[in-house]
Amino acid sequence: MTMNETPECPAFLPERDFIGYGWDTPADCWPNGAKIAVNFVINFEEGGESSLANGDEYSEGYLHEAFHKAPLKGKRDQQLETMFEYGVRQGLPRIIRLFEKYGYKFTTFAVARALEVAPQYAKLLPELGHEICSHGNRWRSYADMQPEEEAKHVAEAIDRLQRLTGDDNVPAGWFLGRGSNQSKRLIAREHHKRKLPLLYSSDSYADDLPYWVESPLASEGVKDEGLLIVPYSLDCNDHRFLCQGSGWATSNDFLWHMKETFDYLYQEGVEGRPKMMTIGLHNRIIGRPGRFRCLQKFMEYISQKPDVWVARRDAIAKHWKEKYPYTGPLSKQNEYLKSV
Repeated sequence: MTMNETPECPAFLPERDFIGYGWDTPADCWPNGAKIAVNFVINFEEGGESSLANGDEYSEGYLHEAFHKAPLKGKRDQQLETMFEYGVRQGLPRIIRLFEKYGYKFTTFAVARALEVAPQYAKLLPELGHEICSHGNRWRSYADMQPEEEAKHVAEAIDRLQRLTGDDNVPAGWFLGRGSNQSKRLIAREHHKRKLPLLYSSDSYADDLPYWVESPLASEGVKDEGLLIVPYSLDCNDHRFLCQGSGWATSNDFLWHMKETFDYLYQEGVEGRPKMMTIGLHNRIIGRPGRFRCLQKFMEYISQKPDVWVARRDAIAKHWKEKYPYTGPLSKQNEYLKSV
């Protein structure tokens, strides 16, 4: 067993698949003959990060641009906290206005605690047509957390998101990013307990298309209805502005990479092998004016292309589930897809 695996909550590690769709990529898989599906993700983490204000011992040490990278112990970090605040005070309004201009809808990876400290967005984002997907209860690593404690975080995340949005049907999807080997099982258990449909998980980077895995609850005697994976991307992702050695130095770097990715995937779609492109963004990162220009230019660029489906992740998941329903474990899925 792994360090935090228990007999009551074993790890959920599906069979590894080194074939995937291979040479048999589903053709004409998007609505109205679209050549590509484009999903924008806005990571809403500000306020959910590690801080004494959230009861933590240390300040946040991950994905920020403060001069010092080491977390401060036992005291608040004003420099870092204000950088996170910028993401909601200026970054998110800037992002929303741009999406309103083009009529595009995004998926919000919402940390429940972050939405709680900026509750004005809990109802505004859905009212504007944007999706609320769970990004966990707190913006932290769950990798070494004991299952009992992590299960409490899962339940609290759902409680907070439903209370804040006033919608008992959220969340339909999850992305933790720093989850444990038990996370998908714990999430599936809580959704099953509440009779809350779990439409998809995005904790994977394995493909350019959605794909099915066995349900985390199948080994617990629950009917195997599969778990749809809608993969995320750290490739076309603004977090690389904060990377050392392999990141974006300028807005044009990120723009060039997004356009190259889009153009190649679009061409594959024209050739009969449509794909999905994910653009991962963070309020406090892309929301800075100099970086924001690349998002403006990229949206303008794709808006001029025909047969582009800009969609929320839940819309992509629902479409995939209807067109390619779950047919069983890995071997049976591959047999089915080759026949359609």
